[in-house]
Amino acid sequence: MNEIDLNFLPKHLDEDINFPSDYYENTDIVRLEDIHINGDIYYNLSDEIEINLKVVGKMILNDAITLEEIAHPINIDINEELDKCAKYYKNEQNTLDKLEFLWENIVLEIPISLTNNSGVNLKGEGWELNREEQEEINPELAKLKDIFKGGE
Repeated sequence: MNEIDLNFLPKHLDEDINFPSDYYENTDIVRLEDIHINGDIYYNLSDEIEINLKVVGKMILNDAITLEEIAHPINIDINEELDKCAKYYKNEQNTLDKLEFLWENIVLEIPISLTNNSGVNLKGEGWELNREEQEEINPELAKLKDIFKGGE
């Protein structure tokens, strides 16, 4: 059940979460694995909905260089006061869509770029990516180095 009935707060959540495949469309996320939430939802002293959750699991993304799948850990602490105008709050039913709320927080954790290839030399047709720094000086230009010492 993805809906949380806000008429019965406080509520403690300690459960595994599965997102349908349509959530991954138009994102860099291939899939999510082992997503678990633990925490509480309650009304605070200002009569606002307070959400304190810990979200852990794995986000599977494509490597930025090789496009192989990489597992990226998720470890999110959510501590929010929920505005009753939020898109995942359904006022007419006084419910909260748990998946929408969690998804919004998970998407914020997607890294800009992720790669698992450190120190790998990659080659293609007419190009080569070489991560090893080589400082070989052309012997014909070596004399120029001595002439222009000090930035002159």
